Amino acid sequence: MRLGIGSAWYLYVAAFILLVTHFLFGNVWAAFGMLKKGKMNEAEKLLDDIKRPDWLYKGHRAYYHFTRGMIAMQHKEYPDAEQALKTALQLGLRTANDKAITHLNLAHICFLQNRLIDSNTYLHQIKEQSTNDLVIKDKIKELEKALKARGVG
Repeated sequence: MRLGIGSAWYLYVAAFILLVTHFLFGNVWAAFGMLKKGKMNEAEKLLDDIKRPDWLYKGHRAYYHFTRGMIAMQHKEYPDAEQALKTALQLGLRTANDKAITHLNLAHICFLQNRLIDSNTYLHQIKEQSTNDLVIKDKIKELEKALKARGVG
């Protein structure tokens, strides 16, 4: 303190940069990683640490909502999951697999709520994504079969 602020200016700049990156990026990727590992509770705790998700960089905000939506799906909170997943799609997910998973979950929510036409619409949107994931393809076939059993498709 005796030397003044001038001799420690670089520390203040570094602190400012760390603070800005914390608000722009948060720990969304850590939460997304936990989600991919199946550790829902840890992912939810990491997301709860983000106090202002609207301040996140657009791409990180999309994955924040994607992760929130997937966690809500696990808790069977379908209206919250639907809203979060739609927001993630609007903000823009990076990979075709993530987009396909999002559409698949939205189709599943619509199917559970007996909104079969909406479910079929999401099913067609999944097919527009270029994904080679076998699990997604299997789930698409299951959903198609369930929709045909109810007379849609």
